[in-house]
Amino acid sequence: MLDTGCRFFGEEPRKHASRDTDTARHMHGDCNHTLVIRDMRLLHPDDVHNRAVYPIITFQLKLRFQKCSVCKIFRATKVTVDDKWTPKNPCFFRDECFALLHLDQDFSPLYTEFKEYDYNHD
Repeated sequence: MLDTGCRFFGEEPRKHASRDTDTARHMHGDCNHTLVIRDMRLLHPDDVHNRAVYPIITFQLKLRFQKCSVCKIFRATKVTVDDKWTPKNPCFFRDECFALLHLDQDFSPLYTEFKEYDYNHD
């Protein structure tokens, strides 16, 4: 999440809404957020009548995945930080490429001057 200095969820907001327009304002401190409501309709008998399920998510953001920095083909499963043998910081690896660079034939670490984490997606 981008930190703009605003603590949108950190304090009690003052909400202002207008019935004659399709905008709502969320104000707190020195911040003023305008929410534009694009589509609105009355509840239909076929709709879910349980308030707990709303708002219903109609768009799911596609997850982004980093490729392995070594082979640049497969999806990364590990990420290293402050690794002296990598060209980038952080650097992403799949398990096989990580083992080639960081483990000996007995799967013991060649060096430990880096931080290693599991990687799922951005």
